Amino acid sequence: MQPDFILPDFLEPSKRDGELGRMGPYRILGQLGKGGMGEVLHARDARLNRDVALKFMNTKYASTLESRRRFVEEARSMAAVHHDNVATIFEVGVHQKMPFIAMELLKGKPLNVLIKEKERFDYREVMQTAKEVCKGLAAAHKNGIVHRDIKPGNIWIEVPSGRAKILDFGLAIANVIPDGSPRGAAVGSPGYLAPEQARNDPVDDRTDLYSLGVVLYQMCSGRLPIRAETVTEQMIANICLIPRPLKERSPDTPTPVCELIDRLLDKEPRNRPSSAEELHLLIGKAMETSESENKISLQIVTETKESKPATQPSPIDHQSKNPSDKVKGKPKWVIPSIAGAVLACLLIVWSLVPESRKAATPAPQSSDSSPPSQKVNSESLRPLAISQSTGTDTVITGDAARFKLRIENRAVGPQSDPRILNRDFRVAAEIVTMLRPVGKTQKQRPTFPKKLSPRQLPSAGQTEELDIQFLTTGILPGKFDVLFELQSPDGTTISQSTSQLTVQENLGDSELLGFERLRTHAGNGADTFVKTDSQQDVGGSKSLQLIRKAGDQQSHVYLRFDLSKSKVNREQVDRAVLLLTTQGGGFVGVGEVLAYGIVDGLDDNWVETKQGHLTWDQSPCRSGVGGQKFLGNCRLDNRGDRWKDKADAVRLFGPGLDDFIRTAPSDQITIMLVRENQAEKPTLFKSREGKPSQAPALALRRVPQ
Repeated sequence: MQPDFILPDFLEPSKRDGELGRMGPYRILGQLGKGGMGEVLHARDARLNRDVALKFMNTKYASTLESRRRFVEEARSMAAVHHDNVATIFEVGVHQKMPFIAMELLKGKPLNVLIKEKERFDYREVMQTAKEVCKGLAAAHKNGIVHRDIKPGNIWIEVPSGRAKILDFGLAIANVIPDGSPRGAAVGSPGYLAPEQARNDPVDDRTDLYSLGVVLYQMCSGRLPIRAETVTEQMIANICLIPRPLKERSPDTPTPVCELIDRLLDKEPRNRPSSAEELHLLIGKAMETSESENKISLQIVTETKESKPATQPSPIDHQSKNPSDKVKGKPKWVIPSIAGAVLACLLIVWSLVPESRKAATPAPQSSDSSPPSQKVNSESLRPLAISQSTGTDTVITGDAARFKLRIENRAVGPQSDPRILNRDFRVAAEIVTMLRPVGKTQKQRPTFPKKLSPRQLPSAGQTEELDIQFLTTGILPGKFDVLFELQSPDGTTISQSTSQLTVQENLGDSELLGFERLRTHAGNGADTFVKTDSQQDVGGSKSLQLIRKAGDQQSHVYLRFDLSKSKVNREQVDRAVLLLTTQGGGFVGVGEVLAYGIVDGLDDNWVETKQGHLTWDQSPCRSGVGGQKFLGNCRLDNRGDRWKDKADAVRLFGPGLDDFIRTAPSDQITIMLVRENQAEKPTLFKSREGKPSQAPALALRRVPQ
């Protein structure tokens, strides 16, 4: 038995040597892999004497009916597709409430392992893999199945054939999603998610083509086209950021191949190939063009060599001081041939330059011909106009702002249609996005211009919608005019549209740069809690307890802050955040904390502990919070004790807290906390006696000068 293999409860014990256990007719021979969602075992079907891969769910997930149903849905999705480039399903069944799939046992490695071993691939290998994955996807799409999780780990490369097979249709959808979630639900592997998946928009066949484009880009360049540190940042980046052209990261990859892969990564699904079948044809054309260019390159180099006289001496040879440079019988046209090869390389590079860039290089003209147009004529774009359709009104700093623009083509015929007049250019127009603070003149560009090819322009008399997204990371909070300009590639403005955007501070999880923290241990600060029907002195406790149980058993937490110890004058407070640190051992779940500013019924110098300490009977909120100022509420999601000992992780903020501090009659203010939800265990926060550096705090920021 494998030393780290634990026989699952749903398997039967082994009956003879060489097996780890049994499941009906299947003899378990080994473990092939294990992940968060389940494991795969090597087994032999005794009925057919055939080795198979048995895939089981993780026992934790198999305990719910919905999870088991999803697993079976995956099996049915895969079994519905019969193709050489899709892993074959032999049997779908359930054994002791554990669903399983018996599938073909593949020899070889998943593509993600090969990428780690090889890093970069020759473009011919990349395109061959692409063609085979396309065939498998085409078969799935014909059955109404979108894979939704194409990535290297789900592409198996067989040996010795090198054939690619698609695995794991676990996120596939066939007519409906198993759990009834939206058709565009953001599921999949973040780095390979199409923008429409990240936006929770509807998905279709072209979604898989985007993910395949990411895989191909990675195979050519050795890296993902877009990378971010966290899942959330990755999803936002997939929506907003435009990857660098593949040619810049992989100069050795032929231009036709690079351009095709770049097209797969277009943010707009309509600009990608319409189907896997069409992509398969385009791959063939890109390969044919690339091979043709390679032959031309070889021919140029050969002809350059042959055009040089074999006996012509090189002037450099006569000046060589190294005896090894003058080998007897060695042809002396080596240097000229190198020069010829360099010239040939220059010709090759020129031949790969897109037509729109070649036009910038003057070509010999006959006396009776006019020079070709070197750039898009801005006047040819005048029939185009943009206007806003929908857009974000308010966004939290760091999140993505999203707008939909309408672009209308008012041309009345082909003679004035920008789409036709500029069909020979790769970029016909650009949409430039700028932010301008309301009431000011300076502008900033939060994102790169959106380049539009002729085929992305609407046909004459038609209107198209375009998505414009940008991240607000690094943008100061405030109100902005969002300016959209449709420009020609040389920067001439053709049409404009304006919208408004409010960027709000993300005080919930930002670093609070520019804020000063004032804790309850500073100056005359204090913290305590009071409980119903209790006179106990708990002011010296290391934790602050918020209790609310059935039968009106509850406690309130009181916090006093000495604002005279802050460098921020209370009248000059711009924003304030109440900070708390959760202590382990208390309520674990989702709750809500309410905060009130005490304005009546309590002396500013109330006593925390010992003689005269604050009790429930003396507290101003023993009969309710009437007359006190509501400051705000905070939803506390402490499932799994996730916030335990995380300093200042619980935050409460809002206009109520800001105003309470600014209008306080003295430098000593008191804030009362109460828990909204009922639970048996108290919610625990660190007190100033528990850990001074994690004591309750006010983070204060001065109004900008």
